[in-house]
Amino acid sequence: MSRCISNVTIRWVMYMYKTYENGFIVFKLQDILNERNLSKNRLSVISGVRFDTIQRYCKGNLTRIDLDILCRLCHVLNCEITDIIEYRK
Repeated sequence: MSRCISNVTIRWVMYMYKTYENGFIVFKLQDILNERNLSKNRLSVISGVRFDTIQRYCKGNLTRIDLDILCRLCHVLNCEITDIIEYRK
């Protein structure tokens, strides 16, 4: 299953790939929102997660992952963690 990745994500992934030779993390939240025709603002209201936090998860601008936020997003989107975050070699 192929997913479209935004330009910001591609730049971030390329940076991570150069940094970590063994693999990298891909954040796919923006792809899920696009597939479901759901805005970041609407997801923020439904999940109770701040808009700027959702924005960081969409762009991959994270220094740490908050499991509580990840659980909320998975619950609201009715998806698995691996649908939002993926490790690639």
